[in-house]
Amino acid sequence: MDSSPIPQDPQVAVDSEKPQVVEKPVVVPSPVAQEPDTDVPAPGTEFAEFAAGCFWGVELAYQRIHGVVETEVGYTHGITHNPSYEDVCTNTTNHAEVVRVQFDPKECTYQTLLDLFWSRHDPTTLNRQGELLGAQYRSGIYYYTPEQEKLARESLEHQQTKLEKKIVTEILPAKKFYKAEEYHQHYLAKGGMHGNAQSPAKSCKDPIRCYG
Repeated sequence: MDSSPIPQDPQVAVDSEKPQVVEKPVVVPSPVAQEPDTDVPAPGTEFAEFAAGCFWGVELAYQRIHGVVETEVGYTHGITHNPSYEDVCTNTTNHAEVVRVQFDPKECTYQTLLDLFWSRHDPTTLNRQGELLGAQYRSGIYYYTPEQEKLARESLEHQQTKLEKKIVTEILPAKKFYKAEEYHQHYLAKGGMHGNAQSPAKSCKDPIRCYG
């Protein structure tokens, strides 16, 4: 009996050596994602919304502001309806990671929120914050009222006088807000990646460790 090895199809051998490619999910645009944010804040409060890179550290910074009564992290200004964190991280849905802030205007001005926004990130890098790359990490201010838009644009102009590079922050009306998964909410205050809870106490000055 012939015990010689069976010749292998050369094409099969070549195919087996090719890297395995995982296809990105099919992106289905939805007009729902482009609708205005119609959520209603608690009585006596207003919404404000900011994108400044990874939303974990930005949220903790806003939690520490007097007059901020609630914060939520989520996704907005993308093209798909009800995205997951995994969807957003494919960089195909165009969502931004945002912090939506509820604040009492009697205790905290919108300008205070803007000042913190500028201090928390580099507004001159497009779709990037440090080593984090992707449209979800872009810089953005999403306004709910004409007054917020006015203050945001004035604030950008003032900030530009301090910087040599051009600011690329987008200023747009707030669109539908998709709340992120529960484990993302108050992530650093709950312990973050390493189980080391960081204080959300008002006026806390402790350095923020972005991953816990």
